[in-house]
Order: sequence, then C-alpha cells, then structure tokens
Amino acid sequence: MIVAVIDSCVIFRMPLCDSILRIAEQNLYRIVLSQKILEDATRNMVIKGRLKSDQEQYYQQQILYAFPDCFVEAPPNLTKSND
Repeated sequence: MIVAVIDSCVIFRMPLCDSILRIAEQNLYRIVLSQKILEDATRNMVIKGRLKSDQEQYYQQQILYAFPDCFVEAPPNLTKSND
C-alpha cells in the first residue's frame, strides 16, 4: 500500500484535505501524520478563522477516529522547531 505523509499545509486547505481524506477512506493509500502536524494545521485554521477555537479539538478527534492508525512520530532531525 502507498503511504502518504499529510503535512499541515494539506490539512489547512479544507477542500484539498477533504479530497485527500476521502480517497484515503477508499484504501487507495494510507495517510500518516504526526500530532504536531495536526496541531499546527488546526491552530492556523483557528487563527485564520476557518475553525472556531472550540472546534479545533473536535476536528482533530474526527481525523483520529476516521484514521486510527495515521499518527506517527517524526524523528527530531526531520521536524522544524519554532523556538
């Protein structure tokens, strides 16, 4: 099975994210992402007004519910630090 890493820029663009997740639901590929990727995307969606702050956690939970095996941890040398 093809594995696709879904970055925060994909999740941030709702129509693109919806399309990618719907295709993944059909088992054409497996999506993977880190909790940090999901948190970064939803935080930016709240900042830009695409989600209300009280919807952020619900949105994250729904992705985990639909794709329970999607979360992976990226090695520290592959992640960008905002510090």
